[in-house]
Amino acid sequence: MVEVSRFYRAPDQPSGTHLALRWNGRVRFIVPRDAAGQKACWKLFHPGRLEFPLRAMARLPRLLGVASCVEDDKMVSIRQAIGKEAGWSCCRIGAPGPWSKDTILLLDHSAEPLYIVKAGAGEAVDSLLRNEAEWLHTLRGQAPLAGHVPELIAHRSVEDLSFVAESPLPGKLDYNFGELHIAFLRKFQENSRQTIRLEDSRLYRNLHSRLKDLDGLLTQAWSIRIETAMQRIEQSLSGPPSLFVAAHNDFTPWNIRVQSGSARIFDWEYADYEQLPLFDPLHFALMPMVLKSRPKGDMIQQMRNTLQLCRQQLGPEACYKEYSQALAYLMNHCTLYLWGARKEPGPNCVVDGYAHIIDHILYNQKS
Repeated sequence: MVEVSRFYRAPDQPSGTHLALRWNGRVRFIVPRDAAGQKACWKLFHPGRLEFPLRAMARLPRLLGVASCVEDDKMVSIRQAIGKEAGWSCCRIGAPGPWSKDTILLLDHSAEPLYIVKAGAGEAVDSLLRNEAEWLHTLRGQAPLAGHVPELIAHRSVEDLSFVAESPLPGKLDYNFGELHIAFLRKFQENSRQTIRLEDSRLYRNLHSRLKDLDGLLTQAWSIRIETAMQRIEQSLSGPPSLFVAAHNDFTPWNIRVQSGSARIFDWEYADYEQLPLFDPLHFALMPMVLKSRPKGDMIQQMRNTLQLCRQQLGPEACYKEYSQALAYLMNHCTLYLWGARKEPGPNCVVDGYAHIIDHILYNQKS
């Protein structure tokens, strides 16, 4: 048996049920041969600039040398665990790394989205998917938030396969941080608010745990940056108790759908309690820009605009020491990426881009 990806293999017959679409040397998407299934895949996964060449490959597979494949036994086990009949599957292959996992779309027999499945293997992936399952279970049990999150369909955690299956969320992408996003965050934060000291928070413990693991592995520039930033954060936010809330921690436009006057949020893998109130708004504003390698000045201006909007919409308590919160947000994400790559260090656009904003706050901005 020749593996094409975690959940597909080369067929025994000359022609398989699915197509493995490669780009830059690795499989990126697996789509059914059926045109309606392919259309559903592109609509849900939004492959961006790759969509045109991927569509061409799927339409002309023989001419463009596209490999055929079929579902393997792991996909069969996922279908059995869900326990409900589904039709075609599509798959977006995750990027390599310690948190690598694939996202599978299962369609009904009219090619409409039926289930979203995130699946992979390994301790790090299992921890993320377990966290997502716990958050979905908790949030669906809270009346103000139930309509904003997917329904948890199934969760499995075994040695060679971990997955979460959930309902798809219909709606449109909206890259503008607006009233519907703020309305959700108000409810989400109100439901989890607590007043505690920074030193007693999960945020603080997670930061220091990562920094302990990174000791001796960072460049001199990053060691100095982190030491200076942590001193600034602790001097500004330590001492008297302040407001901490739950945070989604991956609150980006592509993890949100807007429909019928409501924002619906998925991908809860990184969610955590005892975070700072400005983490999610800043992530929404800055992560899309840093992934596109936007200029430093544009990102700094976007940060300022977002903080101003938060002052108006979330109030002074949520925006206490706003630039120190921004610094803590940047440190939280940079240390996560640095920690994840500690065994295989290399360039990272998020770490490199956020470094410029950290330096700007440290040397040009008061709390």
